[in-house]
Amino acid sequence: MENTDILIAGGGPVGLTMALELARFGVRAILINDGVETALHPKANAINARTMEHFRRHGIGPRLRAAALPGDHPTDVCYVTRLTGREIARVNMPSSRDAVAEARAGASPYDCAEPLHRCSQFYLEPILRDAVAARPGIDLRFGHRLESFRQDAGGVVVTVRNLETDTTYDVTARHLVGADGGKSSVRRQLGIRYEGEGGVQRRMMGGAMMATLFEARDRTAWLTIDPAWQYWVIAADLRALLVSVDGADKFVLLTRIPDGTDPDDVDDLALLATAAGRPVEADIILRQPWTAGHALLAESYGGDGVWLVGDAAHLFTPTGGLGMNTGVDDAVNLAWKLAGDVQGWGGGQLLATYAEDRRPVGARNLEFARGFAESVGTFAVDLAIETDTQEGAAERERLGNHLGDHGRREFLIPGIALGVRYTGSRLVTDDGTEAVPDDPHHYVATAKPGHRAPHVWRADGTALCDHFADGFTLLRTNAEIDAGPLVSAAKHVGMPLAVLDVEKAAVRERYDAALVLIFPDGHVAWRGNACPVDARAVIDGARGGA
Repeated sequence: MENTDILIAGGGPVGLTMALELARFGVRAILINDGVETALHPKANAINARTMEHFRRHGIGPRLRAAALPGDHPTDVCYVTRLTGREIARVNMPSSRDAVAEARAGASPYDCAEPLHRCSQFYLEPILRDAVAARPGIDLRFGHRLESFRQDAGGVVVTVRNLETDTTYDVTARHLVGADGGKSSVRRQLGIRYEGEGGVQRRMMGGAMMATLFEARDRTAWLTIDPAWQYWVIAADLRALLVSVDGADKFVLLTRIPDGTDPDDVDDLALLATAAGRPVEADIILRQPWTAGHALLAESYGGDGVWLVGDAAHLFTPTGGLGMNTGVDDAVNLAWKLAGDVQGWGGGQLLATYAEDRRPVGARNLEFARGFAESVGTFAVDLAIETDTQEGAAERERLGNHLGDHGRREFLIPGIALGVRYTGSRLVTDDGTEAVPDDPHHYVATAKPGHRAPHVWRADGTALCDHFADGFTLLRTNAEIDAGPLVSAAKHVGMPLAVLDVEKAAVRERYDAALVLIFPDGHVAWRGNACPVDARAVIDGARGGA
Protein backbone atom coordinates (compact mmCIF):
# COMPACT_ATOMS: atom_id res chain seq x y z
CA MET A 1 0.00 0.00 0.00
CA GLU A 2 1.29 3.46 -0.87
CA ASN A 3 1.87 6.05 1.81
CA THR A 4 2.00 9.85 1.70
CA ASP A 5 1.66 12.74 4.11
CA ILE A 6 -1.29 14.43 2.40
CA LEU A 7 -3.69 13.23 -0.29
CA ILE A 8 -5.43 16.06 -2.16
CA ALA A 9 -8.64 15.22 -4.01
CA GLY A 10 -9.16 17.79 -6.76
CA GLY A 11 -6.78 19.39 -9.24
CA GLY A 12 -8.41 22.78 -9.80
CA PRO A 13 -6.83 26.07 -8.66
CA VAL A 14 -7.49 25.35 -4.98
CA GLY A 15 -6.09 21.81 -4.97
CA LEU A 16 -3.05 22.85 -7.01
CA THR A 17 -2.43 25.79 -4.66
CA MET A 18 -2.61 23.39 -1.72
CA ALA A 19 0.08 21.25 -3.37
CA LEU A 20 2.32 24.27 -3.99
CA GLU A 21 1.96 25.42 -0.39
CA LEU A 22 2.75 21.98 1.03
CA ALA A 23 5.85 21.84 -1.17
CA ARG A 24 7.14 24.98 0.60
CA PHE A 25 7.52 22.88 3.74
CA GLY A 26 8.82 19.71 2.09
CA VAL A 27 5.61 17.85 2.88
CA ARG A 28 4.89 14.87 0.61
CA ALA A 29 1.56 14.91 -1.21
CA ILE A 30 -0.34 13.01 -3.87
CA LEU A 31 -2.88 15.04 -5.85
CA ILE A 32 -5.58 13.16 -7.73
CA ASN A 33 -7.99 14.64 -10.25
CA ASP A 34 -10.67 12.79 -12.17
CA GLY A 35 -10.14 14.89 -15.30
CA VAL A 36 -7.23 13.94 -17.54
CA GLU A 37 -6.61 17.59 -18.44
CA THR A 38 -6.91 20.91 -16.65
CA ALA A 39 -10.10 22.96 -17.08
CA LEU A 40 -11.20 23.55 -20.66
CA HIS A 41 -14.01 26.00 -19.96
CA PRO A 42 -13.37 29.61 -18.95
CA LYS A 43 -14.63 30.39 -15.46
CA ALA A 44 -13.26 32.21 -12.42
CA ASN A 45 -12.11 35.00 -14.72
CA ALA A 46 -10.61 37.22 -12.00
CA ILE A 47 -7.58 36.56 -9.79
CA ASN A 48 -7.76 39.01 -6.92
CA ALA A 49 -4.86 40.84 -5.35
CA ARG A 50 -4.45 38.51 -2.37
CA THR A 51 -4.42 35.44 -4.61
CA MET A 52 -1.88 37.13 -6.89
CA GLU A 53 0.31 37.73 -3.82
CA HIS A 54 0.17 34.02 -3.03
CA PHE A 55 1.05 33.13 -6.62
CA ARG A 56 3.87 35.70 -6.58
CA ARG A 57 5.43 33.76 -3.71
CA HIS A 58 5.66 30.76 -6.01
CA GLY A 59 7.25 32.73 -8.83
CA ILE A 60 4.38 32.46 -11.30
CA GLY A 61 3.21 36.08 -11.26
CA PRO A 62 4.99 37.07 -14.51
CA ARG A 63 3.66 34.04 -16.40
CA LEU A 64 0.12 34.81 -15.25
CA ARG A 65 0.49 38.45 -16.27
CA ALA A 66 1.43 37.27 -19.76
CA ALA A 67 -1.66 35.04 -20.01
CA ALA A 68 -5.23 35.94 -20.96
CA LEU A 69 -5.83 39.64 -21.62
CA PRO A 70 -2.86 41.51 -23.13
CA GLY A 71 -1.12 43.86 -20.74
CA ASP A 72 -2.56 46.96 -22.41
CA HIS A 73 -6.14 45.69 -22.81
CA PRO A 74 -8.78 47.68 -20.88
CA THR A 75 -10.33 45.88 -17.94
CA ASP A 76 -13.36 48.17 -17.86
CA VAL A 77 -16.82 46.82 -17.08
CA CYS A 78 -19.58 48.34 -19.17
CA TYR A 79 -23.36 48.03 -19.25
CA VAL A 80 -25.07 48.21 -22.63
CA THR A 81 -28.47 47.82 -24.29
CA ARG A 82 -26.91 45.56 -26.96
CA LEU A 83 -23.38 44.84 -28.08
CA THR A 84 -24.13 47.12 -31.04
CA GLY A 85 -26.41 49.38 -29.01
CA ARG A 86 -25.95 52.09 -26.43
CA GLU A 87 -23.57 52.13 -23.51
CA ILE A 88 -25.43 53.18 -20.38
CA ALA A 89 -22.70 52.91 -17.71
CA ARG A 90 -19.00 52.08 -17.47
CA VAL A 91 -16.62 51.37 -14.60
CA ASN A 92 -13.14 52.38 -15.73
CA MET A 93 -10.30 50.19 -14.48
CA PRO A 94 -6.63 50.04 -15.42
CA SER A 95 -5.10 47.49 -17.75
CA SER A 96 -2.87 44.90 -16.13
CA ARG A 97 0.21 46.86 -17.14
CA ASP A 98 -1.18 50.12 -15.75
CA ALA A 99 -2.33 48.39 -12.55
CA VAL A 100 1.21 47.15 -11.93
CA ALA A 101 2.58 50.66 -12.61
CA GLU A 102 0.07 52.17 -10.18
CA ALA A 103 1.04 49.65 -7.51
CA ARG A 104 4.72 50.49 -8.06
CA ALA A 105 3.94 54.19 -7.66
CA GLY A 106 1.84 53.66 -4.54
CA ALA A 107 -1.20 55.04 -6.39
CA SER A 108 -3.39 51.94 -6.40
CA PRO A 109 -6.34 51.31 -4.07
CA TYR A 110 -4.90 47.77 -3.94
CA ASP A 111 -2.02 48.41 -1.55
CA CYS A 112 0.03 45.37 -2.49
CA ALA A 113 2.84 44.07 -4.67
CA GLU A 114 0.58 42.18 -7.10
CA PRO A 115 -2.70 43.88 -8.04
CA LEU A 116 -5.59 41.84 -9.35
CA HIS A 117 -5.40 40.27 -12.82
CA ARG A 118 -8.17 39.30 -15.25
CA CYS A 119 -7.28 35.76 -16.24
CA SER A 120 -9.56 32.83 -16.98
CA GLN A 121 -9.20 29.59 -15.06
CA PHE A 122 -8.33 27.71 -18.25
CA TYR A 123 -5.14 29.78 -18.51
CA LEU A 124 -4.45 29.65 -14.77
CA GLU A 125 -4.70 25.89 -14.22
CA PRO A 126 -1.97 24.77 -16.68
CA ILE A 127 0.38 27.36 -15.17
CA LEU A 128 -0.32 26.06 -11.67
CA ARG A 129 0.00 22.46 -12.83
CA ASP A 130 3.41 23.14 -14.39
CA ALA A 131 4.55 24.84 -11.18
CA VAL A 132 3.41 21.88 -9.06
CA ALA A 133 5.02 19.36 -11.41
CA ALA A 134 8.36 21.12 -10.91
CA ARG A 135 8.21 20.74 -7.09
CA PRO A 136 9.84 17.72 -5.45
CA GLY A 137 7.68 15.56 -3.24
CA ILE A 138 4.41 16.26 -5.08
CA ASP A 139 2.91 13.44 -7.15
CA LEU A 140 0.32 14.64 -9.69
CA ARG A 141 -2.18 12.01 -10.87
CA PHE A 142 -4.71 13.35 -13.35
CA GLY A 143 -7.21 10.74 -14.53
CA HIS A 144 -7.49 9.26 -11.02
CA ARG A 145 -10.68 9.52 -8.93
CA LEU A 146 -11.34 9.20 -5.22
CA GLU A 147 -13.75 6.32 -4.67
CA SER A 148 -13.98 6.20 -0.87
CA PHE A 149 -11.99 6.64 2.31
CA ARG A 150 -11.94 5.47 5.88
CA GLN A 151 -10.46 7.17 8.91
CA ASP A 152 -8.44 5.31 11.52
CA ALA A 153 -6.03 6.13 14.32
CA GLY A 154 -3.10 6.47 11.92
CA GLY A 155 -4.82 8.80 9.48
CA VAL A 156 -6.89 8.09 6.38
CA VAL A 157 -6.98 5.17 3.95
CA VAL A 158 -8.16 6.35 0.52
CA THR A 159 -9.33 4.10 -2.29
CA VAL A 160 -8.48 5.62 -5.69
CA ARG A 161 -9.58 4.51 -9.15
CA ASN A 162 -7.21 4.81 -12.11
CA LEU A 163 -9.70 5.74 -14.83
CA GLU A 164 -7.44 4.67 -17.68
CA THR A 165 -7.00 1.11 -16.42
CA ASP A 166 -10.28 0.99 -14.44
CA THR A 167 -8.44 -0.45 -11.45
CA THR A 168 -8.36 0.66 -7.83
CA TYR A 169 -5.57 1.01 -5.30
CA ASP A 170 -5.27 2.23 -1.71
CA VAL A 171 -3.19 5.09 -0.31
CA THR A 172 -2.64 5.80 3.36
CA ALA A 173 -2.22 9.44 4.27
CA ARG A 174 -1.90 11.47 7.43
CA HIS A 175 -4.57 13.83 6.04
CA LEU A 176 -7.06 13.96 3.16
CA VAL A 177 -7.97 17.36 1.68
CA GLY A 178 -11.23 17.59 -0.28
CA ALA A 179 -10.70 20.22 -2.98
CA ASP A 180 -13.18 18.43 -5.21
CA GLY A 181 -15.76 21.13 -5.85
CA GLY A 182 -19.38 21.80 -5.10
CA LYS A 183 -20.37 18.15 -5.62
CA SER A 184 -17.51 17.03 -3.37
CA SER A 185 -17.50 13.31 -2.72
CA VAL A 186 -15.30 13.98 0.33
CA ARG A 187 -17.91 16.30 1.84
CA ARG A 188 -20.72 13.89 1.04
CA GLN A 189 -18.96 10.90 2.57
CA LEU A 190 -18.35 12.94 5.71
CA GLY A 191 -22.09 13.65 5.82
CA ILE A 192 -21.51 17.41 5.93
CA ARG A 193 -24.35 19.50 4.51
CA TYR A 194 -24.36 22.96 3.03
CA GLU A 195 -26.21 25.70 4.90
CA GLY A 196 -27.69 28.79 3.26
CA GLU A 197 -29.56 29.44 0.03
CA GLY A 198 -29.07 27.59 -3.24
CA GLY A 199 -30.29 28.21 -6.78
CA VAL A 200 -32.13 31.44 -5.96
CA GLN A 201 -34.12 32.55 -9.02
CA ARG A 202 -33.17 35.93 -10.48
CA ARG A 203 -33.39 37.56 -13.89
CA MET A 204 -29.60 37.18 -14.02
CA MET A 205 -27.07 35.36 -11.83
CA GLY A 206 -29.79 33.16 -10.37
CA GLY A 207 -31.15 29.80 -11.44
CA ALA A 208 -30.29 27.85 -14.60
CA MET A 209 -27.50 29.49 -16.62
CA MET A 210 -25.55 28.71 -19.79
CA ALA A 211 -21.87 29.50 -20.35
CA THR A 212 -20.82 29.46 -23.99
CA LEU A 213 -17.20 29.75 -25.07
CA PHE A 214 -16.88 30.84 -28.67
CA GLU A 215 -14.45 32.25 -31.21
CA ALA A 216 -15.87 35.02 -33.35
CA ARG A 217 -14.97 36.39 -36.74
CA ASP A 218 -15.03 40.11 -37.64
CA ARG A 219 -15.78 41.34 -34.14
CA THR A 220 -16.22 44.92 -35.38
CA ALA A 221 -19.42 43.81 -37.12
CA TRP A 222 -21.17 42.77 -33.92
CA LEU A 223 -19.28 44.49 -31.07
CA THR A 224 -19.32 48.25 -31.56
CA ILE A 225 -18.97 49.25 -27.90
CA ASP A 226 -15.57 50.67 -26.91
CA PRO A 227 -13.20 47.92 -25.70
CA ALA A 228 -13.79 46.50 -22.24
CA TRP A 229 -13.29 43.29 -20.29
CA GLN A 230 -16.94 42.68 -19.44
CA TYR A 231 -20.05 43.76 -21.35
CA TRP A 232 -23.33 43.38 -19.46
CA VAL A 233 -26.31 43.35 -21.83
CA ILE A 234 -29.34 44.94 -20.17
CA ALA A 235 -32.45 44.70 -22.36
CA ALA A 236 -36.12 44.01 -21.81
CA ASP A 237 -35.86 40.61 -23.52
CA LEU A 238 -32.38 39.49 -22.40
CA ARG A 239 -29.82 39.69 -19.62
CA ALA A 240 -26.38 38.48 -20.62
CA LEU A 241 -22.71 38.91 -19.78
CA LEU A 242 -20.01 38.82 -22.44
CA VAL A 243 -16.44 38.39 -21.13
CA SER A 244 -13.35 38.90 -23.28
CA VAL A 245 -11.14 35.89 -22.64
CA ASP A 246 -8.02 36.70 -24.66
CA GLY A 247 -8.54 40.31 -25.73
CA ALA A 248 -8.93 39.14 -29.32
CA ASP A 249 -11.47 36.66 -30.70
CA LYS A 250 -12.34 34.36 -27.78
CA PHE A 251 -15.28 35.26 -25.55
CA VAL A 252 -17.59 33.60 -23.08
CA LEU A 253 -21.28 34.46 -23.00
CA LEU A 254 -23.27 33.88 -19.79
CA THR A 255 -27.05 33.88 -20.11
CA ARG A 256 -30.08 32.83 -18.10
CA ILE A 257 -31.78 29.69 -19.45
CA PRO A 258 -35.54 30.32 -19.67
CA ASP A 259 -37.58 28.37 -17.15
CA GLY A 260 -38.64 24.99 -18.47
CA THR A 261 -36.08 25.00 -21.29
CA ASP A 262 -33.79 22.01 -21.71
CA PRO A 263 -30.15 23.22 -21.92
CA ASP A 264 -29.68 21.01 -24.98
CA ASP A 265 -32.37 23.04 -26.74
CA VAL A 266 -30.65 26.40 -26.15
CA ASP A 267 -29.51 27.97 -29.45
CA ASP A 268 -26.23 29.63 -28.50
CA LEU A 269 -25.83 31.53 -31.77
CA ALA A 270 -29.39 32.84 -31.48
CA LEU A 271 -28.67 34.08 -27.95
CA LEU A 272 -25.48 35.71 -29.15
CA ALA A 273 -27.35 37.40 -31.99
CA THR A 274 -29.95 38.69 -29.55
CA ALA A 275 -27.20 40.07 -27.29
CA ALA A 276 -25.45 41.70 -30.24
CA GLY A 277 -28.54 42.98 -31.98
CA ARG A 278 -27.50 41.30 -35.23
CA PRO A 279 -26.24 37.90 -36.40
CA VAL A 280 -22.73 36.89 -35.29
CA GLU A 281 -20.40 34.61 -37.22
CA ALA A 282 -18.82 32.46 -34.52
CA ASP A 283 -17.61 28.96 -33.80
CA ILE A 284 -18.91 27.46 -30.55
CA ILE A 285 -15.98 25.86 -28.73
CA LEU A 286 -17.68 24.67 -25.54
CA ARG A 287 -21.01 25.11 -23.79
CA GLN A 288 -21.75 24.33 -20.16
CA PRO A 289 -25.03 24.59 -18.23
CA TRP A 290 -24.58 25.65 -14.61
CA THR A 291 -26.61 26.97 -11.70
CA ALA A 292 -26.27 30.42 -10.17
CA GLY A 293 -27.93 31.81 -7.08
CA HIS A 294 -25.86 29.91 -4.51
CA ALA A 295 -24.73 31.25 -1.16
CA LEU A 296 -23.88 27.97 0.57
CA LEU A 297 -21.51 27.28 3.45
CA ALA A 298 -20.58 23.83 4.71
CA GLU A 299 -21.75 23.28 8.26
CA SER A 300 -18.26 21.97 9.05
CA TYR A 301 -14.87 22.35 7.34
CA GLY A 302 -13.91 18.83 8.42
CA GLY A 303 -11.71 17.32 11.10
CA ASP A 304 -10.04 14.10 12.26
CA GLY A 305 -7.68 14.11 9.30
CA VAL A 306 -10.20 15.02 6.56
CA TRP A 307 -10.63 18.65 5.49
CA LEU A 308 -12.65 20.71 3.01
CA VAL A 309 -11.37 23.65 0.99
CA GLY A 310 -12.75 25.77 -1.85
CA ASP A 311 -16.13 24.96 -3.36
CA ALA A 312 -16.34 21.83 -1.21
CA ALA A 313 -16.58 24.20 1.78
CA HIS A 314 -18.53 27.09 0.22
CA LEU A 315 -20.42 27.60 -3.03
CA PHE A 316 -20.69 31.08 -4.52
CA THR A 317 -22.57 32.82 -7.28
CA PRO A 318 -19.65 34.36 -9.20
CA THR A 319 -20.55 38.03 -8.65
CA GLY A 320 -17.51 39.71 -7.13
CA GLY A 321 -15.23 36.90 -8.29
CA LEU A 322 -14.92 35.56 -4.75
CA GLY A 323 -15.34 31.79 -5.09
CA MET A 324 -11.95 30.62 -6.36
CA ASN A 325 -10.12 33.39 -4.52
CA THR A 326 -11.68 32.49 -1.17
CA GLY A 327 -10.73 28.86 -1.84
CA VAL A 328 -7.10 29.70 -2.58
CA ASP A 329 -6.92 31.57 0.72
CA ASP A 330 -8.42 28.50 2.44
CA ALA A 331 -5.66 26.34 0.98
CA VAL A 332 -2.89 28.69 2.09
CA ASN A 333 -4.25 28.80 5.64
CA LEU A 334 -4.73 25.03 5.92
CA ALA A 335 -1.46 23.99 4.25
CA TRP A 336 0.90 25.45 6.84
CA LYS A 337 -1.17 23.97 9.64
CA LEU A 338 -1.06 20.52 8.04
CA ALA A 339 2.70 20.94 7.67
CA GLY A 340 2.94 21.76 11.37
CA ASP A 341 1.04 18.59 12.24
CA VAL A 342 2.99 16.33 9.87
CA GLN A 343 6.38 17.70 10.92
CA GLY A 344 5.58 17.77 14.62
CA TRP A 345 6.07 21.46 15.41
CA GLY A 346 2.34 22.24 15.45
CA GLY A 347 0.53 22.26 18.76
CA GLY A 348 -2.50 20.23 19.68
CA GLN A 349 -4.95 23.03 18.89
CA LEU A 350 -3.45 24.08 15.56
CA LEU A 351 -5.67 22.12 13.17
CA ALA A 352 -8.86 23.19 14.93
CA THR A 353 -8.05 26.79 14.04
CA TYR A 354 -8.46 26.14 10.31
CA ALA A 355 -12.26 26.17 10.50
CA GLU A 356 -12.25 28.77 13.28
CA ASP A 357 -10.26 31.14 11.07
CA ARG A 358 -11.65 30.38 7.62
CA ARG A 359 -15.35 29.59 8.07
CA PRO A 360 -16.19 33.17 9.19
CA VAL A 361 -14.31 34.46 6.13
CA GLY A 362 -16.38 32.15 3.93
CA ALA A 363 -19.58 33.51 5.48
CA ARG A 364 -18.35 37.10 5.06
CA ASN A 365 -17.47 36.67 1.40
CA LEU A 366 -20.67 34.77 0.60
CA GLU A 367 -22.70 37.65 1.94
CA PHE A 368 -20.81 40.15 -0.20
CA ALA A 369 -21.32 38.01 -3.32
CA ARG A 370 -25.01 37.47 -2.55
CA GLY A 371 -25.53 41.22 -2.23
CA PHE A 372 -23.83 41.85 -5.58
CA ALA A 373 -26.03 39.19 -7.25
CA GLU A 374 -29.18 40.76 -5.82
CA SER A 375 -28.09 44.20 -7.05
CA VAL A 376 -27.40 43.09 -10.65
CA GLY A 377 -30.00 40.36 -11.02
CA THR A 378 -33.32 41.61 -9.69
CA PHE A 379 -34.18 44.96 -11.29
CA ALA A 380 -36.73 45.34 -14.07
CA VAL A 381 -36.06 46.94 -17.48
CA ASP A 382 -38.61 49.05 -19.34
CA LEU A 383 -39.28 48.25 -23.02
CA ALA A 384 -38.44 51.86 -23.83
CA ILE A 385 -34.75 51.47 -22.95
CA GLU A 386 -33.70 51.02 -26.59
CA THR A 387 -35.93 53.73 -28.06
CA ASP A 388 -35.04 57.27 -29.13
CA THR A 389 -37.71 58.71 -26.87
CA GLN A 390 -37.85 60.77 -23.70
CA GLU A 391 -38.94 57.64 -21.87
CA GLY A 392 -36.01 55.69 -23.30
CA ALA A 393 -33.50 58.36 -22.25
CA ALA A 394 -34.99 58.43 -18.76
CA GLU A 395 -34.78 54.62 -18.45
CA ARG A 396 -31.17 54.60 -19.63
CA GLU A 397 -30.30 57.32 -17.12
CA ARG A 398 -32.08 55.47 -14.30
CA LEU A 399 -30.37 52.16 -14.97
CA GLY A 400 -27.06 53.85 -15.78
CA ASN A 401 -27.01 55.42 -12.33
CA HIS A 402 -27.90 52.14 -10.64
CA LEU A 403 -25.45 50.02 -12.63
CA GLY A 404 -22.59 52.50 -12.41
CA ASP A 405 -22.94 52.48 -8.64
CA HIS A 406 -23.34 48.70 -8.61
CA GLY A 407 -20.26 48.19 -10.79
CA ARG A 408 -18.06 50.30 -8.56
CA ARG A 409 -19.29 48.36 -5.53
CA GLU A 410 -18.76 44.96 -7.18
CA PHE A 411 -15.48 45.47 -8.97
CA LEU A 412 -13.53 47.99 -6.85
CA ILE A 413 -13.19 45.90 -3.68
CA PRO A 414 -9.66 46.10 -2.23
CA GLY A 415 -11.01 45.66 1.28
CA ILE A 416 -12.51 42.26 0.50
CA ALA A 417 -9.30 40.91 -0.98
CA LEU A 418 -6.76 42.46 1.39
CA GLY A 419 -8.80 43.15 4.51
CA VAL A 420 -9.31 39.56 5.71
CA ARG A 421 -8.36 39.33 9.36
CA TYR A 422 -8.13 36.62 12.03
CA THR A 423 -8.23 38.93 15.01
CA GLY A 424 -10.33 36.48 17.03
CA SER A 425 -8.05 33.50 16.35
CA ARG A 426 -6.63 31.62 19.31
CA LEU A 427 -3.27 31.71 17.48
CA VAL A 428 -3.13 35.51 17.58
CA THR A 429 -1.84 37.56 20.51
CA ASP A 430 -3.91 40.74 20.45
CA ASP A 431 -2.11 43.95 21.32
CA GLY A 432 -5.18 45.95 22.34
CA THR A 433 -4.93 48.46 19.49
CA GLU A 434 -8.06 49.81 17.86
CA ALA A 435 -9.69 47.69 15.14
CA VAL A 436 -9.88 49.03 11.60
CA PRO A 437 -13.17 48.83 9.65
CA ASP A 438 -13.86 45.78 7.48
CA ASP A 439 -14.91 47.87 4.48
CA PRO A 440 -15.10 46.03 1.14
CA HIS A 441 -14.30 49.16 -0.85
CA HIS A 442 -11.45 50.58 1.21
CA TYR A 443 -8.41 48.77 2.53
CA VAL A 444 -6.63 50.15 5.58
CA ALA A 445 -3.12 48.75 5.99
CA THR A 446 -2.41 47.70 9.56
CA ALA A 447 -0.06 45.32 11.35
CA LYS A 448 -2.54 44.77 14.15
CA PRO A 449 -2.22 41.05 15.01
CA GLY A 450 -4.52 38.93 12.88
CA HIS A 451 -4.30 41.15 9.82
CA ARG A 452 -2.36 40.63 6.59
CA ALA A 453 1.19 41.94 7.01
CA PRO A 454 1.24 45.33 5.22
CA HIS A 455 3.00 45.77 1.90
CA VAL A 456 6.12 47.95 1.58
CA TRP A 457 8.42 48.36 -1.42
CA ARG A 458 12.13 48.01 -0.71
CA ALA A 459 14.88 50.13 -2.26
CA ASP A 460 15.99 47.25 -4.49
CA GLY A 461 12.56 47.08 -6.13
CA THR A 462 11.42 43.96 -4.30
CA ALA A 463 8.44 43.84 -1.99
CA LEU A 464 8.83 43.21 1.73
CA CYS A 465 6.66 40.08 1.38
CA ASP A 466 9.18 38.69 -1.14
CA HIS A 467 11.55 38.24 1.80
CA PHE A 468 9.18 36.45 4.16
CA ALA A 469 10.28 32.91 5.00
CA ASP A 470 8.41 29.76 4.01
CA GLY A 471 7.82 29.16 7.69
CA PHE A 472 7.36 31.93 10.28
CA THR A 473 9.08 35.27 9.86
CA LEU A 474 10.25 37.48 12.73
CA LEU A 475 10.42 40.96 11.24
CA ARG A 476 12.82 43.18 13.19
CA THR A 477 12.75 46.91 12.48
CA ASN A 478 15.40 47.74 15.08
CA ALA A 479 18.49 45.52 15.05
CA GLU A 480 19.37 46.57 18.60
CA ILE A 481 16.38 44.67 19.95
CA ASP A 482 17.30 41.20 21.18
CA ALA A 483 15.17 38.60 19.39
CA GLY A 484 17.06 35.68 20.92
CA PRO A 485 14.36 34.43 23.31
CA LEU A 486 11.79 34.13 20.51
CA VAL A 487 14.29 32.40 18.21
CA SER A 488 15.29 29.99 20.97
CA ALA A 489 11.69 29.22 21.88
CA ALA A 490 10.87 28.41 18.25
CA LYS A 491 13.98 26.26 17.87
CA HIS A 492 13.14 24.35 21.05
CA VAL A 493 9.88 23.07 19.50
CA GLY A 494 11.22 22.76 15.94
CA MET A 495 9.04 25.56 14.59
CA PRO A 496 10.57 27.05 11.40
CA LEU A 497 11.42 30.71 12.07
CA ALA A 498 13.69 33.16 10.24
CA VAL A 499 14.64 36.67 11.37
CA LEU A 500 14.23 39.42 8.76
CA ASP A 501 16.04 42.67 9.61
CA VAL A 502 14.61 45.71 7.82
CA GLU A 503 15.22 49.10 9.40
CA LYS A 504 13.62 51.13 6.60
CA ALA A 505 11.54 53.98 8.03
CA ALA A 506 8.48 53.05 5.97
CA VAL A 507 8.52 49.55 7.44
CA ARG A 508 8.84 50.83 11.01
CA GLU A 509 5.97 53.25 10.39
CA ARG A 510 3.66 50.69 8.84
CA TYR A 511 4.34 47.94 11.36
CA ASP A 512 4.55 50.24 14.38
CA ALA A 513 6.67 47.76 16.33
CA ALA A 514 10.28 46.69 16.70
CA LEU A 515 9.42 42.98 16.44
CA VAL A 516 6.61 41.42 14.41
CA LEU A 517 5.93 37.67 14.25
CA ILE A 518 4.32 36.72 10.92
CA PHE A 519 2.56 33.44 10.15
CA PRO A 520 3.53 31.44 7.04
CA ASP A 521 0.35 32.72 5.33
CA GLY A 522 1.48 36.34 5.72
CA HIS A 523 -0.78 37.37 8.61
CA VAL A 524 0.56 38.94 11.81
CA ALA A 525 0.65 36.69 14.87
CA TRP A 526 2.17 39.08 17.46
CA ARG A 527 4.03 42.39 17.64
CA GLY A 528 5.86 44.37 20.30
CA ASN A 529 8.65 46.86 20.90
CA ALA A 530 10.66 44.42 22.99
CA CYS A 531 11.01 40.69 23.25
CA PRO A 532 8.10 39.38 25.35
CA VAL A 533 8.77 38.38 28.92
CA ASP A 534 7.39 34.93 28.14
CA ALA A 535 8.67 34.24 24.62
CA ARG A 536 7.68 30.59 24.88
CA ALA A 537 4.05 31.57 25.44
CA VAL A 538 4.00 33.71 22.27
CA ILE A 539 5.57 30.93 20.20
CA ASP A 540 3.26 28.29 21.65
CA GLY A 541 0.29 30.54 21.01
CA ALA A 542 1.24 31.02 17.35
CA ARG A 543 1.76 27.29 16.73
CA GLY A 544 -1.44 26.18 18.40
CA GLY A 545 -0.50 25.21 21.91
CA ALA A 546 2.26 23.58 23.91
